[in-house]
Amino acid sequence: MVYSEPLFLIGGDSFVTMELGDDGSLHLNLYILVLEKMINAAKFPWFIDTTSMRTTIVVHFDPFAIQAEQVIAELKELISGGVHIPEIVVSKLIHLPVYYNDPLTRECAKNYNLPPNLELIASDNNISIDEVISIHTRPRYFVSYICFTYGSFGAFPLDPSPVLKNSKYKSPRKWTPPGTLGIGGTTTFFYSISSSGGLMMLGSIPCPTVDSEGRNRFFKDDPLLVRPGNVLKFFPIDQDEYGYIKAHAVDYTYRIEETQIRWKE
Repeated sequence: MVYSEPLFLIGGDSFVTMELGDDGSLHLNLYILVLEKMINAAKFPWFIDTTSMRTTIVVHFDPFAIQAEQVIAELKELISGGVHIPEIVVSKLIHLPVYYNDPLTRECAKNYNLPPNLELIASDNNISIDEVISIHTRPRYFVSYICFTYGSFGAFPLDPSPVLKNSKYKSPRKWTPPGTLGIGGTTTFFYSISSSGGLMMLGSIPCPTVDSEGRNRFFKDDPLLVRPGNVLKFFPIDQDEYGYIKAHAVDYTYRIEETQIRWKE
């Protein structure tokens, strides 16, 4: 649900957080992305940057130019003109290869005295590992946010699909192999670097999602492959395909096309 009026929270000397809803729905996410573009396009003289998540936008401002209370007042005035979301949103669809149940995530789980996580998910849902993979690769996924580590992202199913029951680690892992694709609830999350984490691990993505040097031609104009509002489609690969893509990451050709999001359906 989108709130009728945002909740504003002041963070330190130079941040204002806008809480815009409470359900993390597609409607709310699109509302946030449209509003974030409006804030960036407004050219406020005090504006520095924004960071959006599933229910919030954090506005970074220059504290030497303005006080937080005035920032809030100007944001309220901007929103009062309305936030229009088109019924059909055109987005970028990115296809990403996944080596499900790969040796790296299996070994990581073993180090925490757990069986391969895909086996746990299959057992929790009374289905086979192949069925887990089939269910996970069936829908498109809407990218709700990118994380504090470059190249990481969180996404949720955009199309109707069975929900995979899954639990989290009782104690978070101290490390997760870089390139790991995890799942928590309905959210699929990508760990771009080795980091702590508590989500069940599905497998590994061999191609980069960040390239600050633009070595791969798909990163010439943007160091990040995935941005909020993008749509993803995962497809399974085997060990040989994983090894080949990993060894030829600089030359990897991403399949990217246009797709439509009908948020009122």
